[in-house]
Amino acid sequence: MDTKKKQSVIPIYAVGLVWLSRAISGHLSSFGGIISTIVLSAVAFGVLKIFFPDKVEQTDGADKSAPNAAKPEEKKQPEPKQDSTPKPEEKKQSEPSTGNPELDAILKQGAQSVSKIQALNDEIPDFKLSAQIKQIEILTEKIFAYVKEHPQDMGQIRQFLNYYLPTTIKLLEQYVVLQNQGMRMGNIDEGMKKIEDMLDKVIVAFQRQLDSLFESSVVDITADIQVMEQMMASEGLTGKDF
Repeated sequence: MDTKKKQSVIPIYAVGLVWLSRAISGHLSSFGGIISTIVLSAVAFGVLKIFFPDKVEQTDGADKSAPNAAKPEEKKQPEPKQDSTPKPEEKKQSEPSTGNPELDAILKQGAQSVSKIQALNDEIPDFKLSAQIKQIEILTEKIFAYVKEHPQDMGQIRQFLNYYLPTTIKLLEQYVVLQNQGMRMGNIDEGMKKIEDMLDKVIVAFQRQLDSLFESSVVDITADIQVMEQMMASEGLTGKDF
């Protein structure tokens, strides 16, 4: 351990005050006044040195500023855990195969089309138009959901898949481009209005496409009912004999 002497500053301040007070009072204007001031300063310094001695402090011998001094080891912050929960888009892409490559391709195209319609709808602030686009989105989802459950009917949506659906998306993309011009005038207004009027017809067409998919199901239902009615009548279970 090394020692370090810390000098008391009070005696030094006292000497300064003596000289300052003597200067203000005019005692430093003569040689005798200067001598007496020196004497007073020495006396004041000596007396105060007795009451306020220098302090001796103990210090470490190591140089704290040395470049080789060991620094405390910094704690590494734990890395944030990555959320392994798949997002909705990832869930769609990771859906298991149906075992039918053709059906898988159709369902993938359908999922991509629905996502695109949703994204375009988010860019269109018009309430009425947005509601129409939402209806188109729902009808599209229902059409592909039916095909997923009835893959034998894939052929019925060929025209819908290859023309009507992509053309509808293209019209919505063109509407967003026209809308983003910030004004409706001349050709811009005419183009937007034609697309707006067309959406009602698109909704009707998509509704009929969905309805046509259930045609075979209705035929099967009708056949089952007719057979059941005939059997009930033949066994006297219809209640007509009472």
